[in-house]
Amino acid sequence: MNNIVAKVECRSYDLHKVERSIELALKQIGNIDKVLKKGKKVLLKPNLVSPLPPEKAATTHPVVIEAVIRLLKDMGIEDIWIGDSGVHGTPKIFSICGMNDLAERYGCKICDFDNYYTDEIFEESNKYMKRLPLSKYITEADVIINIPKIKIHHAEVYTGAIKNMYGSIVGKNKMQIHAKTQTKDNFQHVLVDVLNSTKPDICIMDGIEGMEGNGPANGKPIKTNMILASYNAVAMDIVGAKQIGIDIKEVGYIVKAIKRGLGPRIKDVKEIGDYIPVIVYDRPAIALKILGRVAQRLMPVFYYLFKPVPKFDPVNCTKCGICQEICPIDAIKMNTLPTVDKKLCISCFCCQEACFSDAIERSDVKKKREKSHGRGA
Repeated sequence: MNNIVAKVECRSYDLHKVERSIELALKQIGNIDKVLKKGKKVLLKPNLVSPLPPEKAATTHPVVIEAVIRLLKDMGIEDIWIGDSGVHGTPKIFSICGMNDLAERYGCKICDFDNYYTDEIFEESNKYMKRLPLSKYITEADVIINIPKIKIHHAEVYTGAIKNMYGSIVGKNKMQIHAKTQTKDNFQHVLVDVLNSTKPDICIMDGIEGMEGNGPANGKPIKTNMILASYNAVAMDIVGAKQIGIDIKEVGYIVKAIKRGLGPRIKDVKEIGDYIPVIVYDRPAIALKILGRVAQRLMPVFYYLFKPVPKFDPVNCTKCGICQEICPIDAIKMNTLPTVDKKLCISCFCCQEACFSDAIERSDVKKKREKSHGRGA
């Protein structure tokens, strides 16, 4: 059962169409009534990375959340929570992303992970961080439904079900973990550790419209026309990445999760449901990517020459200072424009994710000509 991923075509955010698609996907993965029972406290964990409206395709669409709520209500489940932790103040994110409205209309509980108790969860089988500061909402819930958005990620190539659970980490602990891990390889182990510690029960992916290009917050919307459902986040991400033209070997945290036994091998994933055409997402063209990765592991001093750091666009930058505030190791200073200390920078690009103005890009990104590709119509 943990190797099954259901794919259902859904071409719009019409509520009734989305509800029917999710209902069908849950039926296809089977035995949903054994997980979702009356009296259970069910936590919905969307991707609410930034306070951006749904049409930006940076966050889980509120219609997808509403459809899940309606299905849970039909099953007799009344204790429904909506929770996440964002970098720009979670209450603002809940409001702009439509979660407060849903909570009010359907009697759901809003769970701001940053303004509640923290549980220091110990998991012996974790590799990099055996103890993690998780929101107590995560540990108090009986059932966790992980509801990610399918997107390109400028640092990790792809973001979906596994990475969405990183939002379970409370507040600025997320930035501190970036500072502690230092390398991309270590941080990928942490992403897998978080999945191992949170263990979401069901995953439902908003793949109706995703984000290509400079994701996870500053890219472009693109239609993918699908809802995915699975009991296993790793299996879901194997299918999700494939559906947008990504080789799983490029996504280090998925490879690590498979090796650690948290999901099936690629060849063992069983896809059921509709045939959904692959839509190849545009990605930032990263120069010197392979050479830089080898240098980081084998020749740290040499790596300094290739290390990607933030570049600031003088036209788009509003000098709001969020990049300086969000930097986990204080590598950014505000002058006429923000400037970065290359020696201190750990290339986590938290600043890029947090930037509202699309004013930050990686120093190793090659400029590409805009093209009209007519995909995903």
